[in-house]
Amino acid sequence: MTAHAYSIDGRTFSFESRLANAAPIGSYVTIETENGTYLGQVLDSSLGAGIAASDSAAVSAISGRGRLLSQLVDEEFTGLDHSDVFGDGAVAAAAPELVAAHLSSSIGSSGVALGELQRPRGVAAQLNPAGFGRHTFLCGQSGSGKTYTLGVILERLLLETDIKMCVIDPNSDYVNLGSVQNRESTGFSESEYQQLARRYEALAAGIHVFGGEHADKRMQVLFGRLSFRQQTMVLGLDPIADAEEYNAYVRIVRDLGSEGFTLDDVMTKIRSTFNDDARRLGLRIDNLGIQEQAIWAGDDEPVLEQLSSGWRMMVADTGSLPSSTEASIASAALLTHLWDRRRDREPMIIVIDEAHNVCPQNPSDSNQALATETVVRIASEGRKYGLYLLLSTQRPSKVHQNVISQCDNLLLMKMNSVSDLQSLSDTFSYAPKGLIDLAAGFGLGEGLAAGKIAPDPLLFKSGSRLTREGGSDVPSTWAR
Repeated sequence: MTAHAYSIDGRTFSFESRLANAAPIGSYVTIETENGTYLGQVLDSSLGAGIAASDSAAVSAISGRGRLLSQLVDEEFTGLDHSDVFGDGAVAAAAPELVAAHLSSSIGSSGVALGELQRPRGVAAQLNPAGFGRHTFLCGQSGSGKTYTLGVILERLLLETDIKMCVIDPNSDYVNLGSVQNRESTGFSESEYQQLARRYEALAAGIHVFGGEHADKRMQVLFGRLSFRQQTMVLGLDPIADAEEYNAYVRIVRDLGSEGFTLDDVMTKIRSTFNDDARRLGLRIDNLGIQEQAIWAGDDEPVLEQLSSGWRMMVADTGSLPSSTEASIASAALLTHLWDRRRDREPMIIVIDEAHNVCPQNPSDSNQALATETVVRIASEGRKYGLYLLLSTQRPSKVHQNVISQCDNLLLMKMNSVSDLQSLSDTFSYAPKGLIDLAAGFGLGEGLAAGKIAPDPLLFKSGSRLTREGGSDVPSTWAR
């Protein structure tokens, strides 16, 4: 028995077949009907009760459903008017060339190369670059290839678009995005490598990496450029509980005037102010060791003023800062700065790696709370100003729900947690549950792309990177 399909709405189809002939979930099929030939995608299937074979023996059967994508007329894809219904279509696996042509017609020639499809193999997996004009959520457990895959995406966005990107990098994973590695370390052919490397090196001057004290470009913040609210957060001042010190600081800032003051300027002003409230404020700063933190800009320029006018990407290597407190301050300062400049309406993708530590559901300190509040605002309002989020995490349940719920794109890699997969299925309803459930069985670098970035829900395997991954695992050579 061959697989047979029917459609009662001209949009979806249902099918049943023998187990041996069943089309896998996520694969593409052609359906031959009396109305013509259709291209479809299998979205779900389950084991049926059995179908009687010609010899009357009961054989295992598969029943399932899928979505009709287009009709083939004279080898051209045409749209569906959703009025065609059919009752006995013959289902067959779609040829790789047909699938490639379908995806190309949906995305065009400037897609973001991600790798290749899992089903069928040998077909390029490409994402729609315009789809990143919606917020994107990338998740996968540790060891899934999530970090590597995000690197692939960032490289290709640099190559195939003109959009600027700001990367918050808590694990120093993306610090090498500015330099191409040798071909032997990649999976590219000689000709492909030469062509891509030449293009990438031409834009590498616009990639700026800021880090700790040993970095070529220091990750530093001018204290006076922080919002007044964040300044008082750093100092641990509460307007009610610390009323006298808080008021002393208000008066000091008023006297300093310009927002371009440093923390040293604050301390100098405190020492020249002869009252007990200012003295206690100075003791607070000394006791907390705030002035010794490496993040504060002095005579050096703060990070955002070191960017050239033609910059394409900045990587904030917060993982190289001496303490989690400084990393939290830097992340909050950068995010609030980008939000404060939203009326510039300059398109930008804000990439947040380890999002569960930058915008968690339950912040652990005031600066983390400020960062979370800002990301929530960007998630809900940023798109109209050209600010788009690209979040990455291995702990989706720890990321603030008001951020996740605003994401129109999902990139899902291996995930064993049943509760996480169920939550993702509930949140990202546009991603078929049958495909999300496959994530527990994904291998290294395998994943699902769904939403505005994908013409159809795509099962992919990540391709090669041009640049070297930063914070890779320690090699297991000790295991002999």
